[in-house]
This record gives sequence, structure tokens and C-alpha cells, in this order.
Amino acid sequence: MKKIIGVMIALACLQANVASADNGGRIDFSGQITKSTCAIPAATLMAYASQPRLYQAARQQASGPSCSGMDNTQSLTLSKVQGTATGSGIVNIVYN
Repeated sequence: MKKIIGVMIALACLQANVASADNGGRIDFSGQITKSTCAIPAATLMAYASQPRLYQAARQQASGPSCSGMDNTQSLTLSKVQGTATGSGIVNIVYN
């Protein structure tokens, strides 16, 4: 009986990891959304993350009342992913 339970637990753990391995471009966030984010193309976000001066300039531009833009962010970072093409990675944006 213990062996069966152990196998079931192992399968559950493996299934959870497989499901989270590829999120298909899904954006995950935690906290409370008070204003939706502005539509910013992925290429633009990569440019901001790769070039801090561009990001700092973008933070100076007001996004307006309808959405949260770069002026409403605390940080923007780029995490390289081993084995992916050059110029790709995970961009993390922390909003105020």
C-alpha cells in the first residue's frame, strides 16, 4: 500500500512539473490589479530590459489614466534562459 501511495505522489509531482514547463507566453502576476497594463510589444520590452537607458527614458513618459505603462514600474529585468536563442529570455516587470 505504501508503495502505491509513493508512486501516486511521484506521478503527481511529475505531472505538475510538466504542466509548468511551457506556459506558452502566459503572464503570471501576484497582487491586486487596479489598472490594466498598457499593450507593449514583446520586442520593445526586450529592448528595455537589454538597454537600461531606453527603460529609464520610457519611465519618463506618462502612460495616462487608462493603463499602467513603464512610468508605473519599479523594475524591469531580463533573465537569460540556457539553451535559447540569443536575444531571448524572461522579462520580469514589477509594477507599483
